[in-house]
Amino acid sequence: MGIYLSSPNTTKTSEDGENDTLRYGVSAMQGWRMSMEDAHISIPDLDKNTSLFAVFDGHGGAEVAKFCADNFAKELLQNASFKEGNYANSLKETFLKMDEILMGDNGMDLLRQYKQDAEMTTCFAGCTANVVLIVDRKAYIANAGDSRCISYTNDKKVLALSFDHKPDNEEEKKRIVKAGGYVSDGRVNDNLNLSRAIGDLEYKKSTELKPEEQIISAFPDVVEQSIDDQSFFIIGCDGIWETKTAEEICDTTINRLKSNPVGKISVVVGELLDMLIAKETTEGMGCDNMSCIIVQFKQNN
Repeated sequence: MGIYLSSPNTTKTSEDGENDTLRYGVSAMQGWRMSMEDAHISIPDLDKNTSLFAVFDGHGGAEVAKFCADNFAKELLQNASFKEGNYANSLKETFLKMDEILMGDNGMDLLRQYKQDAEMTTCFAGCTANVVLIVDRKAYIANAGDSRCISYTNDKKVLALSFDHKPDNEEEKKRIVKAGGYVSDGRVNDNLNLSRAIGDLEYKKSTELKPEEQIISAFPDVVEQSIDDQSFFIIGCDGIWETKTAEEICDTTINRLKSNPVGKISVVVGELLDMLIAKETTEGMGCDNMSCIIVQFKQNN
């Protein structure tokens, strides 16, 4: 957790895209960490009038994050609740489906492909997940862990569209203890500093408990939000939010978008990453992998 490079790797992986409703930009970089463990989804046309964006912040390895990036959209499209138009429920079920697949007979074989380790017999990796499903003029924001989504409204307000799942939260701690775990110094069983995640299968072994009752749960909260009055969403892993406030991040974003309204949004995101990364590692803030997506909404004429 505290091992860093001697200087940050600021090489960025970026992409841009758009459809009739929105345009987006993504940028991600390894930063001070020894390896890159983040993954993301950016699909502007998942289905009719439907877009999907997500960040998966891996810990203990990148394999679960990469697995989710490759499989979440496919499983969501096959989900019965999604087909019925129950989008909030479809997201909850698809989060749990990720764990179900990984716990299945072929789960370890699937993760070996991402780890590129034929000898791997046990996986201790996991990932937080912040997933934004946009259908027509409504967004469904599903979150497990401490990645975040915020929005900047047309009347210049910053809205939190997800809430961190931390072990010291009273409801989270209650579940952890009831499931047989404990919280010490803000960590679950002296290890994880978050209380919900996909993967982390060693914390999900009780056959007597439902998925949402396990020590670590993949069960997400879902927030619903109209996009009619929104200017843009920012979706980012936890490292994005450590050195500047959400308001400061939004102020920088809106100024850059206004100064170059038709330019690539990924350039704006990349500039944000450079602003948010720590100058050195002594404080431990701004030293994580950084992945961020900005989704800007095209206004109705």
